[in-house]
Amino acid sequence: MKKIYFIILFSISFVTCNNLTQTSDQPIDEFEKDNNQNIEEPTSTTTTSSSSTTTTEFVCPPDNNTGIDFDNIKNVQIFLNKYGFNAGDEDGYLGPQTTNAIIRFQLYAGLKADGDVGQITKNKMLNWTGCEDRVESDTSNVNSDSTTTTQPQSTTTTQPQSTTTTQPQSTTTTTVVSANSEIQKNNYGIFPHISLSTNEVISLFKGVNSPNDICGTPYLNKLNPAIENQYTNGLVSQSLSILNETYTQSNLETEITEESSSQIKIKIIGDGSTDFKFYFISPFSSNLINIVPNSVSTSLNLTEAIFNLESFSSGVWFYSFAEAGNGTVVKATGNREFSVGTVSSQQVASHSGIHKLIMTSKDNSTGLFKNITSGQYFDTASKANIVYITDNILDNRLDTIETIKIEDTVIKLSNENQAYVSEILLIGTELMKVESKDGNSFTVQRGFLNTEIKDYQIGQSVRAVKDLNKDSRISNFAYAVFRNESGMRFHIPLGPELTINEFNFNNCIYERYSLEKFVTFSWRSSGSSTLTKVITEDKLNPLFDKVFVVNSGGQSYTPPSINSSDQVSGEFLNSGPRNLVVKVGDEINFNFNGIVDGSSKTKFIKIKFQLLPDSGSTKKSKYKEIYMTLDNEDYSFKLDIDNIVSSETSLENTWEDGYKYIFYSITLFDTITSVEIINNSTINYDYKTELGSHDAYYLDQFSFIVRSN
Repeated sequence: MKKIYFIILFSISFVTCNNLTQTSDQPIDEFEKDNNQNIEEPTSTTTTSSSSTTTTEFVCPPDNNTGIDFDNIKNVQIFLNKYGFNAGDEDGYLGPQTTNAIIRFQLYAGLKADGDVGQITKNKMLNWTGCEDRVESDTSNVNSDSTTTTQPQSTTTTQPQSTTTTQPQSTTTTTVVSANSEIQKNNYGIFPHISLSTNEVISLFKGVNSPNDICGTPYLNKLNPAIENQYTNGLVSQSLSILNETYTQSNLETEITEESSSQIKIKIIGDGSTDFKFYFISPFSSNLINIVPNSVSTSLNLTEAIFNLESFSSGVWFYSFAEAGNGTVVKATGNREFSVGTVSSQQVASHSGIHKLIMTSKDNSTGLFKNITSGQYFDTASKANIVYITDNILDNRLDTIETIKIEDTVIKLSNENQAYVSEILLIGTELMKVESKDGNSFTVQRGFLNTEIKDYQIGQSVRAVKDLNKDSRISNFAYAVFRNESGMRFHIPLGPELTINEFNFNNCIYERYSLEKFVTFSWRSSGSSTLTKVITEDKLNPLFDKVFVVNSGGQSYTPPSINSSDQVSGEFLNSGPRNLVVKVGDEINFNFNGIVDGSSKTKFIKIKFQLLPDSGSTKKSKYKEIYMTLDNEDYSFKLDIDNIVSSETSLENTWEDGYKYIFYSITLFDTITSVEIINNSTINYDYKTELGSHDAYYLDQFSFIVRSN
């Protein structure tokens, strides 16, 4: 973000002390704070007394972006990162993180949020100086391109009826879509969701995630039965709470109680909390997104939130759930759907799977894209493109009547009605975009969406996609699972069908990989609380011929292990509490110096305890798990006893009394897979069924007892 220069102005003023006043600048908006920008936030004060006045002002040197080509996605990413909108890697790939960054910029700039760099968004970027304030939500400022994330600052006031009302400080506020603001203490663990296909509460696992890498997001095989991998329910908002245990459905109730053309009101009947975050499915989408209300009011058992709709994109929205980081999900019931703009209905076509999956890579010698052939070799510096097409988006056209050569940019079809300008044709595995027509001769862009350009004979089948846009696409999101021969799985997120998804192989180890699963999500039709999720796993399907080998730059995988004692001194390398009785304010220290890192760096760990009832307790045995980011290299960490409660809790530093906590296992999550070191001298590898072993036999002696008094 821009460096702010401050100028101090001094002037002499002679007035009485009774006129002493203080003013302050409007607070830096929450979008900037959530993105950790280095913004100096002065309190610009004017002090009037009988002696002098001191005024602090800031000057922002403007940037000139008028010469930048914003048709180039890499330039867009550089621009977004420069001004703190967090587009991620500047790789020219229009993936989910870049799209979310575009939405954040559009919201900040007062544009309609659609994630598309249309002409209005380009013009705004060209004229951007870096000194702009957030555009307030006035309908005169809303343009036709896009919306993002600013959370109004709030104050608490007490009304005569003993109702606490939380409102923005300014008289006009902006409703913003919180695409990816990271507010969690932990980066890894379990977060809540509502199943897009069943509308039931589910729990998703957030682990290592590099969405632009084929091997960047491990697809774990041995998660707890009630927990699913990250992309199995579409893209997820990073504003979701992250805890250590699975989520359950709350007994609280929530629904939309008031709706007009300009705003909606949502109520939650239950505990009167102000901590709720609200999640919606946007129009023509399968993504659950967090939207911050313009105001929140609470009373004894009621929370009411008001959302102004002027910054919402046009279409039919769906209110899905609310959550407050306490381990439960408040699922919306009753009135949950509302329309913005003139669109009152939206219906998606059905589909039963994918018709075509095209995977290509660039031939460095020719600069052309080629289909990936079975068994093709790659190094870790290579890139691959994936385009998918569902089975019900294509229209059949008459077969070709002439041969088509690689160099041809004009093709002939049987008559002038076989294609239209802007349509996309599918011939073989090549996509062609129709640019103009003259009778039955069509000028086309060959190799559209980085597909391979080939020769075609007479009689080749022709299919077409008409009017490709957000409502004609059937699948808004998909994910693919690749498996290597060692049993390690990885899943990658893909955007809407008929878009380019580019991936690298940076994290792939030396192995042979094959496509194992492909899952598509339609967008939600109005009147429905669910959408269609289609899983394709048939290995006999020709779609699953995508097999490749990473043989250069990749390394073989060696899992981590643990040693019991020092080979020279014989001293134990691992230590922990032994029957220690703890109370509030205590801390518990563990040190696993015996762990030996494998070939992939451990990113975070999970500690699992077996809970046995303390003497005299009638409670049942169970387990407690805690996820922790690894902050050091020697696997030493401490657990704080901040609170002791009488009932079950999923909070990290809150403990249930009446139990003896016995160390059960430590699971190491690296960039490839996970390995669980168990207290019974066994090692459980996520990627294979065979167990390993270790000689640290004393791990089950690590224990502590939690008592409330």
